[in-house]
Amino acid sequence: MQKNPFVITASVATIVVVAALATLGVLSAFAGEKSGLEKSGRQHCPKVSAKAFKDVTNPDYGKSLEKLASCR
Repeated sequence: MQKNPFVITASVATIVVVAALATLGVLSAFAGEKSGLEKSGRQHCPKVSAKAFKDVTNPDYGKSLEKLASCR
């Protein structure tokens, strides 16, 4: 039985293209999900810088810690 190099090359190219399209689809779905969560406001956890954590003399220090503690 002789192996046809054209068939082998076409098969490998098809597999690579299908794998690339599947990966692209999964990544774009994941990016769309993250984008949708950010737009819907479901990420309600505040972003606090390291400087804010170090500044214990700030009168609102306790409130910011409470917000972070209740964040899920």
